[in-house]
Amino acid sequence: MLKSTLIKRIILVSFLFLFTISCINQRETIAITPTNISPLPLTTSIPAFTQTSEISPTSSIIGDLINIGPQGGLFLDLVVDPTTSGTLYAATFDGVFKSTDDGKSWRAINNGLIGKSFTKIVIDPLISTTLYLCSYGGSLFKSTDGGENWYVLDIGIEIGGVADLAINPLSSNILYTTTDGSGVYKSIDSGENWTQTNLSKGVFYHLAIDPTEPNTLYAGRFVSDISSGVYKTTDGGQTWNATSLMGMEIFPIIIDSKTPSTIYAGTQHNGVFKSIDGGENWVAVNNGLLYTSQVYILRLDPKKTDTIYAATREGLFKSIDSGEHWYVINVDQNGNHISALTMLASNILYVAEYPVGLLFKSTDGGGTWQALRSTPISTAISSVAIDPKKPTTMYVAEDNGNIFKSIDNGQNWESLETYFEMESSHLIVIDPVTPTTLYAATRHGIFKSIDGGTTWKNKLPTNTDVNLVKVDPTTSDTLYAGTYTDDFFKSVDGGENWHLLSIPQTEPVPSWVLDLEIDPTNSSILYLITDYGLLKSIDGGNNWKEIPADGNFLEMDSKNPNTLYMGANDNFYKSIDGGENWISISNGFRQNKYPTSLKVDPTNSSIIYAGTEDGLFWSTDGGGTWNVMNIGLPNVKITSLTIDSTNPNVLYIGTSGRGLFALNLLR
Repeated sequence: MLKSTLIKRIILVSFLFLFTISCINQRETIAITPTNISPLPLTTSIPAFTQTSEISPTSSIIGDLINIGPQGGLFLDLVVDPTTSGTLYAATFDGVFKSTDDGKSWRAINNGLIGKSFTKIVIDPLISTTLYLCSYGGSLFKSTDGGENWYVLDIGIEIGGVADLAINPLSSNILYTTTDGSGVYKSIDSGENWTQTNLSKGVFYHLAIDPTEPNTLYAGRFVSDISSGVYKTTDGGQTWNATSLMGMEIFPIIIDSKTPSTIYAGTQHNGVFKSIDGGENWVAVNNGLLYTSQVYILRLDPKKTDTIYAATREGLFKSIDSGEHWYVINVDQNGNHISALTMLASNILYVAEYPVGLLFKSTDGGGTWQALRSTPISTAISSVAIDPKKPTTMYVAEDNGNIFKSIDNGQNWESLETYFEMESSHLIVIDPVTPTTLYAATRHGIFKSIDGGTTWKNKLPTNTDVNLVKVDPTTSDTLYAGTYTDDFFKSVDGGENWHLLSIPQTEPVPSWVLDLEIDPTNSSILYLITDYGLLKSIDGGNNWKEIPADGNFLEMDSKNPNTLYMGANDNFYKSIDGGENWISISNGFRQNKYPTSLKVDPTNSSIIYAGTEDGLFWSTDGGGTWNVMNIGLPNVKITSLTIDSTNPNVLYIGTSGRGLFALNLLR
């Protein structure tokens, strides 16, 4: 087993970078209260499972699969088809959704897509079934059939991903794209071939093209030095020149379609700037905005171009006098952030809220808002916890920062009130003795609730990035916590006080604490995975033995605690002697299927469920052989597998971008 330190670090650094540069980066700490919108029914029936050749003969234990939500997710872009009534597209971190009935229903359109972080959808102004999809993962995708099928356009960028795309409104063959590292590119054959313009270096997030003079474009550079600012070309990208708005990190740029010499630019820290002479001179137009506002979305009313909408860290703002004055038009009383905003026509807006992850529509310019009856289920589930005494109550933590609670088996979900900024809620854990006590591992420490998630208190320093928390199965006041900064903590009083345990470290780079298993028959026996490798303690973490094995996560057979399973970068492993020796158990797995999770069936240790980056597998012989569970799951990364200890007939499957599924297991 090869050391996976470098790969893990690349993955985390990439994720943090991508998330930081998204439209909600560097947001302030906010209090999230449950929305006053009535709960929406979230159960979606899926046809009963049909046996295929990919399932083992004992597949009779498999029943129905139901997507139980929660609705919402991190929506990074919304666009409306200007020529086809009722057609909307939503881009999320993990995929694309389409509605043809004005948001009443949605379906995923991901055929041909690879990678993550789909951040921008652009519709061809002349042929609305032609779409382009930008990805910070490094690819640009194109569809010519309204998103039903996608294929990759090879831009040949050297660094970074694709941030924005602009289409010549008079000739759809001419495209421009910005990148987050390699400057601006141009194509004259609808994206089949690309050339790099002389604006060839740096991070450029946004482009704007003059609707009347399409050889004139503006590009916003986003770097922390004096070269950051707005650049302009008047010859179709052959030459670029800096405008007078420099030294500021630029987010959106928009052009007044009626008066193209009027341009607006949103900035990272300095609000909105306006030019009325094609970028020669700029003035700040922030009356009503905070001077330090981060403005990451700007939209002009297509008919009344003196009406502008600005999404900021402080909420959604509107101006009706070309930016001279601004006032708040928040979607709800919570003032949640807007992660996407689009307009169909004058006064008709669609927005996506964050972190609640719901879609709203206004037909009166933001005066009133209505939640769309159906919102795509695009939540990225990081963990699931089920109340052992009241199993109809369950909690899910979402990678994008939210924690949801259901008290009716996932029929309805509520976003919990959280008094802490949870940019990444890695894990939610329930105290098995007192299930109203919850622990959340977040990028800002461990938070504890003693009232089922209504209120929370920080139990570790807010600057501690905690990715792991475990409760001792025999003594629930004993907790363990691990961080991405090599620390491993223990508490014996329910998280009130913590002390640091010493674990072996890599040099010179400190280890990440990745996973922990506690022997339910002897809780002094611990198995810990770090970047350093696998460690074992027989005295509650005071001393450790190094085991020559390396992986990303562990799973223990609760009936046979000496039997352990480990997922590594490209393989599953098994030990039957308490971790002393390991064998590969990947017979039947497709090549390059990155393991993500594993769960041993509590009623039959021979049955094991395994999640990978793009599917679910199972074994009926303790991992000797594996088969694909072709049960109707989308082709999506499995992030967590959970079986209710009081009702082992349901397997809960968490996914990255398609929410939580419940699979009935027929006994």
